[in-house]
Amino acid sequence: MTTLLSILLILLIIVLILVVTYSIKLSQLSFRVTNKNITDSVKSQFINLTPSSQSLVELAVEIWRLEKRLQKSSESLSEDQNKAFQNSISKLQRYLDKNDISVVDYTDNKYNEGLNLDILSMEKDPGIPHSIVKETHEPAVMHKGQLIKKAKVVVLEK
Repeated sequence: MTTLLSILLILLIIVLILVVTYSIKLSQLSFRVTNKNITDSVKSQFINLTPSSQSLVELAVEIWRLEKRLQKSSESLSEDQNKAFQNSISKLQRYLDKNDISVVDYTDNKYNEGLNLDILSMEKDPGIPHSIVKETHEPAVMHKGQLIKKAKVVVLEK
């Protein structure tokens, strides 16, 4: 009878060891899954651009430049020429819109140090109420609202 109890006790201990081992393996698996989820959630969210995407960024900047140049020279062009240029720029802009690309020109906007801009120079003017972006040399380029290229600006500070 004691041999039978000893065998049952040994079997019970073996089952207990197997249950504990299985439980440990299960918790390790759960830890790995949780760890992967945490790693994925805090991973850098920057966009990796392919060369064709980079070309869209350059195209967006050039369209912005064309619009600025057309604004400056529109008085010297005939109405038909202005309409033709505006039509061409609109078609190019629609292409960018289809690809969720937009530009942001910060000229005359209030400047604060939290803005994600490349500052080319800072100029002083004590006569202004607050610092502003005096001039945008290149606009910021956004993809679906996410910054993919910083604006290059000149800041006029108080």
